[in-house]
Amino acid sequence: MTSSTSGPRRIGMLVPASNTNAEPLTAAVLRDVPEVEVFATRFRLPPSLDAAIDRAVLGESVDLIGELAPDVVAFHGTAGSWTGIDRDAALAADLAAATGARAATTATQAMLAALAALDARAVSVVFPGSDEIVDQIAVQLGTRGIAVTGRSTLPTDLTNPEIAALSRDRIEELLLAGDRSGADAVLCVGTNLRAGPLVDALEQRLGLPVIDSAVALAWHVLRLAGSATAVPGWGSLLRSP
Repeated sequence: MTSSTSGPRRIGMLVPASNTNAEPLTAAVLRDVPEVEVFATRFRLPPSLDAAIDRAVLGESVDLIGELAPDVVAFHGTAGSWTGIDRDAALAADLAAATGARAATTATQAMLAALAALDARAVSVVFPGSDEIVDQIAVQLGTRGIAVTGRSTLPTDLTNPEIAALSRDRIEELLLAGDRSGADAVLCVGTNLRAGPLVDALEQRLGLPVIDSAVALAWHVLRLAGSATAVPGWGSLLRSP
């Protein structure tokens, strides 16, 4: 499989079947960036949040996205941020090899790249689920020298449809609720949480960068595709080339 050599760069996304935020959010962020085109295929998530995502889970979606000869492949999920960052990085490398793409990433790898780009070494984590998952996220981020100094969570873990159904007001409450003292950025984990459209206004309100995992993934695939285009309206990450 060979990647495209002329025209817009092709981005191939692997999206959980229950995710209703990935394609609309990515299309909205990149709609005025003619140098990239985004395509998606879907797979079914395991029922457990603790299940590692691998080729067995992704199944035929890898071969299907490979048929478009992508320049960049992206797994649109954050599970690696608590099930294992090293395993998640290996998944990205495997996706590149399997599809012939010149680069691959995941939402977790995109968040890490965003934290590095913004020089953020301490974060307040927002997660639409339980403290137990954030405890695991803190351990994994710690392996990369990133401290979790605050958090905002929910009493129980939600399903993907339940996350997507959260109102704008409830999402804003969740984003504002965490302790941000000592944090360099707010890290919003969960690509089906519709926090992206709130990022720009909340950054101005909080005086901190807000890294939304879905927005971070759109930013990362853009940069991996070789584009330095600045995209206003989605926060500090995309505002600078």
